[in-house]
Amino acid sequence: MCLIPAWSVWRSSVISARPRYRWLKYFFRRLLHSIAYFLASVGAMALFVFVLMLAESLIYVLTGTPISTWAMVIAGIAAAFGFAPAVDHMQRWMDRLFFPRHINMTTAISQLGAEELADLSVEDVEVTLLARICKVTHRRYAALDERECEGGGTFVYPPDAPAIPAHVRAPGPVGGYEVCLPLRHGHGRSYLLLGPGEDGWPLSADERRGLEGLARFVAMSLEHARLTRRQLQEARLDSLSRITRQLHSHDLKNRLHDLTFLAHHLQSGRLEKEEVEQLVSAIGKVAGRMQTLMQRIADPNAPLHPCLVALDLRSLIARTVRERLWPEGVELVLELADVPPVAGDADLLRGVLENLYDNAVQAMNSKGRLQIVLRSVVQHDQAMAEVRVRDTGCGIPPEFLRQKLFQLFATSKAKGLGVGLYLSRRIMLAHHGSIEAESAGPGKGATFILRLPLWRDEKAGEER
Repeated sequence: MCLIPAWSVWRSSVISARPRYRWLKYFFRRLLHSIAYFLASVGAMALFVFVLMLAESLIYVLTGTPISTWAMVIAGIAAAFGFAPAVDHMQRWMDRLFFPRHINMTTAISQLGAEELADLSVEDVEVTLLARICKVTHRRYAALDERECEGGGTFVYPPDAPAIPAHVRAPGPVGGYEVCLPLRHGHGRSYLLLGPGEDGWPLSADERRGLEGLARFVAMSLEHARLTRRQLQEARLDSLSRITRQLHSHDLKNRLHDLTFLAHHLQSGRLEKEEVEQLVSAIGKVAGRMQTLMQRIADPNAPLHPCLVALDLRSLIARTVRERLWPEGVELVLELADVPPVAGDADLLRGVLENLYDNAVQAMNSKGRLQIVLRSVVQHDQAMAEVRVRDTGCGIPPEFLRQKLFQLFATSKAKGLGVGLYLSRRIMLAHHGSIEAESAGPGKGATFILRLPLWRDEKAGEER
């Protein structure tokens, strides 16, 4: 009966002793390394003295006269120029003899070149790169920050690595990462972050030079991956465009004609006038939105030119909710505060809201609680309006949420296209706003957060 508590106490003591053991291991290795370098220096000094004594003896044998003290001093000064290279050579020899892992790591970094690109998968290339970097450099974890690049995000390996800080600046340690290396390319700034070594070994000058070369390789690898990914996207866009044209010319076009015919027919029917007008208006809006949606799906990268006006976001949200046909199993909870007008394009923002509604209903399988919250917030000293669309659906996997959610053609749905959230992000950026997502994981729902600058802030920005 006492074995379980005893085992728990022993296990907890071992876990708590791990940092201390790692520190002792690091101290012992540093001590061995210092002793090895000291012996190398002593060996070089002994060699230096031996060469001087040999030179004196040789001159005495050849000339028969002893060398004066001043001559020995001058000879010593001349030989001292070779002392430092000798010490360096001895230290390198000690490294190769007793610490081959450190030498092999530096060599592996320098040999990790462009020929490795062919082995990297286009999908998840960032994580694949980080895994190889950790293996080559013997680092516990690594991360890649591409938040300042178009369509970029953050990537870590392994998944339980420390989170990347909100603001990353090179060089120097950042958060739980020992090294931060900037990556230079033509699509914005990104950073490679490396955690501490597996054995606690400090960063040497040779390793830093190797890591700088590694940073150039990573930048080249990412550029190659972006080019390949862009080519795949263009191929999929071409296929999608052909399908869209077929739909527009056949089934979808027929449905639009049916809606138009129905609208005209209702105008001459026997319904109450007010009911007819509401129905006709709703059908016309649906038809217009279908046309706009098809145009955007045909070319998700088409330029956006929002017409920014003072927009009552509260009224827009209430209108989109009221005009939508919701499944009976969806419970709607609206918390719409009175906020100042935002700088927005009603048609574009309507598309963003309806896309979030569609995703929420699908995630909940038409049964659950959908909460829509509107409030005023301050972000980076700027007053903004914030919309939160929270559902109780299937949730979002952490890796997909962090890396792929807003990328073109990225979808976790079996029959999804992966275009809606990509377009929503482009629309929000065109409004000088933002869109984010939060989820505790699969089965725990999701929250999408929209932020838009207020109208008066927008006008003040233009005047400045």
